[in-house]
Amino acid sequence: MTGRLSGVATRIKKVAPLCKTMHCMIHRQALISKNMPRSLKLVLDSAVKTVNLIKARPINSRLFTVLCNEMGSTHKSLLLHTEVRWLSRGKVLTRLFELRSEILLLLTDIDEEKSKLFCDDEWLSRLAYIADIFDRLIFEI
Repeated sequence: MTGRLSGVATRIKKVAPLCKTMHCMIHRQALISKNMPRSLKLVLDSAVKTVNLIKARPINSRLFTVLCNEMGSTHKSLLLHTEVRWLSRGKVLTRLFELRSEILLLLTDIDEEKSKLFCDDEWLSRLAYIADIFDRLIFEI
């Protein structure tokens, strides 16, 4: 607890007033995703929904694996995003961007609205941007 009025940081500062405090580095991604600009937050949310759409349904996941095998992709599956594992977010977004053409083919059949996102250059640029940001945060830890 690092509350301003109570918590560990406040108690430590009472004993050692010159002590500096900061948020845990592992929580950076969680903090950034809560305070990012709306345009990037919308991209992050739709990217997470896309990954969960493919990974949450076994038939979609199997179809995607077959599609990746047939296209000779480097990766054969998406990584599942969870709110609990903040460190996975950068890897999930990077994998999503790397497999964008395969995802576009799959989404054309299962969710046409989401497939339009993967044709939008502005949305893809923002996806690449936030993937790089989150990926870079992992290296800073």
